[in-house]
Amino acid sequence: MAPEREITTYGRELPNLLQHEGKFALIHGQEVAGVYASYEDALKVGYEKFGLEPFLVKRIQAVEQVQFFARDLDPCRT
Repeated sequence: MAPEREITTYGRELPNLLQHEGKFALIHGQEVAGVYASYEDALKVGYEKFGLEPFLVKRIQAVEQVQFFARDLDPCRT
């Protein structure tokens, strides 16, 4: 299950979060539950607070780095 609600919350709150650029936001539902210096700290608090409920830990960035990959490529035939 993709965290659509949390991703929407991140986008909505990004202008406010940019003062913490480079840190990690912990988002649960429509709430920013905190900002942490490391991914590990945010993840730990997320599990402590929310257990197995969905939450998102995301690096706060003004510009998103594009990530992509290709699927179903034919194997290299050399």
